[in-house]
Amino acid sequence: MRQIKKLYDVMALVLKKILISTNEHDFEKMRNLEEDYVVKITETLKTKFPDLFDKETRNVAEISEPSLMKTTLTDDLIKYTAVSQNKEELIFLAKNLDSFLEDTFYDCIPPDQEQLRFHCLNTNHLDCGIYLLPRIACRWEHLNRDAYTSYNIFYYLRNFYFVTSADMDEYTAEHILMPRNLFRDALQRGRLSIVVSPITNLNIVEATEPYSRDNTRWISIKPMKPELEQKIQSNTLDVLQKAVFEEADLLVFPEMLGTEAIVQSLGSELDLRESINDNAYPRLTISPTVWQMNRNFCTIFNDVGDTICEQQKHHGVDLKLGQHQVKEDIHSDQKIYILHCYGIGRIAIMICKDFLITSYLKILAEKLRVTLLIVPSFTGTDYQFELLSSKYGDLDCGVIWINTCASRWLNKSGEMKAAVTLAFLPGKTGIKKSKTTQTDLCGNRQHCDHTCIYTYQIGWEM
Repeated sequence: MRQIKKLYDVMALVLKKILISTNEHDFEKMRNLEEDYVVKITETLKTKFPDLFDKETRNVAEISEPSLMKTTLTDDLIKYTAVSQNKEELIFLAKNLDSFLEDTFYDCIPPDQEQLRFHCLNTNHLDCGIYLLPRIACRWEHLNRDAYTSYNIFYYLRNFYFVTSADMDEYTAEHILMPRNLFRDALQRGRLSIVVSPITNLNIVEATEPYSRDNTRWISIKPMKPELEQKIQSNTLDVLQKAVFEEADLLVFPEMLGTEAIVQSLGSELDLRESINDNAYPRLTISPTVWQMNRNFCTIFNDVGDTICEQQKHHGVDLKLGQHQVKEDIHSDQKIYILHCYGIGRIAIMICKDFLITSYLKILAEKLRVTLLIVPSFTGTDYQFELLSSKYGDLDCGVIWINTCASRWLNKSGEMKAAVTLAFLPGKTGIKKSKTTQTDLCGNRQHCDHTCIYTYQIGWEM
């Protein structure tokens, strides 16, 4: 893959040069180029880089590592990019490289591993400031939805996108290219099935007394009581079996209802399978978040119980306790995990308050182009979550939000005032909105002992 990886570096250099030398007016002008002129540009590129194109047509050639090693294409492209000032040629070169390198990402996965972890595809990101990323196919995403409202290089890219070093603020993104067949069942049936569960309505979460530091009042979360931990552990395993019955592709639990033991038991249960080739468990399971040593995080498991990553919460919640305003005392590693999944696009987890930080939401939706945001929460109100869930519908960014009935204890009355779950799911033929309350699930029973679930279906032709 050495030659192909070099071409990723070339692609990044070309994109960098385009960013520096072009503006919206240039791209607006290029939308209306005459066909003969487009052919002329392509023929010029074909003359300069014959190994990039099919000999008989103006289509790109088929790519392979052995064939690239027999050519000087990579060196020729590097030399050209260093000196070229032709905006139109550079833009069409980027377009053709995008097509030439289509579906090369999966070849980068090492033979002894199931997924590829990377910060970007190119190795020259520190020099050029471009972080090249794979645009994995998403069945409900419009490839050119913003074509009529913006003019930029993304109009010409189908298989790649990129972020710049300035886009990420103080965060770092770690990308995980999942196995191509991860969601094979969903792709065969034509819809993605997502099961969510509030787990319980018991009073599980207990905060410490407020304490002061740096002129701010903070709270931490006390360890879960053993008898409650056993109850939640039993409930999560029960929900897992219900998810199997529902043929769930994803299983999502809420915030704050996890412990190390609960998460370990969930992973161990996922590992108990009769056959590695006949596994009915969800392809991805997002555990209840664990509040431990001033970190609030969830574990993402694959269908055999292997830990894919642990997504931390970055922004502590602000609460009114008695007469005092207090803040959740958490630290974070400032990492964002993006799971690239064939047919589904890009999945990310935003834990509760993180979703309400609009600058952070913008990074995930606009810059990292997430197509499915999963939001585990523990909250007494859903207003802002519902309001923001549709903010990036124009970018085909779907949102699944799951609360817990245990959050009713945030209210003095002990009543569940917030929704249990809601969703905003854009698609190619419309938008599906859903909001489910405790009354919808169980008739608003205050002493409900059921492990409720709710199932979302994302169809390709919604």
